Amino acid sequence: MYLTKLIIIKASIIVYFLNSALAFDESCINSNNFPFCLYKDSEISFKILRYEEGEDKEEVGWHKVKFNKLKNGYEVITNGYVEVPYLLLLEYVFQYSAKSLWIDNNLQSYEGKVDDDGDEYTISINKINNELKITDKDGETKIVNSAFPSVHWHPHELKAKTIINLLTGDVVDISISRIDNNTWYFDGEIKYFISFDESGKWTGLKFKPDEDSIMEYICDNCN
Repeated sequence: MYLTKLIIIKASIIVYFLNSALAFDESCINSNNFPFCLYKDSEISFKILRYEEGEDKEEVGWHKVKFNKLKNGYEVITNGYVEVPYLLLLEYVFQYSAKSLWIDNNLQSYEGKVDDDGDEYTISINKINNELKITDKDGETKIVNSAFPSVHWHPHELKAKTIINLLTGDVVDISISRIDNNTWYFDGEIKYFISFDESGKWTGLKFKPDEDSIMEYICDNCN
């Protein structure tokens, strides 16, 4: 009897723990004033750090997201830049810029321009009826009816089972597990740790771009 009660109590704690993970400010997120009610400055910015385990962290870039309110929905402007030294005098440079249109928490269109150390390409997404038409980095087109873009700033990313990698245009299945109160881990062909505060605001990101190093996004204006 005692063991049964203990199992029930533990199960209840786990269920509460998992449910509370998504107990964000839904009245804001589902309102016509989102994302402005969540991101008070209508923008969010990060510095990007790179390091290896046990070594000092080095700032190598930045990531910025700007929200513009439109008559119908809102526009999101994203820009980022990374510069990492390698070999002796050479540097690896990665930069991107994107513009997307959203209505009622649904992506309507997206165009992202990527310069991967001289390899330039465009990722585009357009909503047609209830489907998304995606053109990937190789210019190939695919149509999906259920996938969420890896924008990171939208807390509904945590509800996704399939993610559109906005740096490649690939559509990948993922599984999500909660690490602590504010951090989740996305596992699949794309892997990363992502953090949100209690209201649902994006506050951090961490992933491994290669076997040895770690990239971490630190929010500059989350207070």
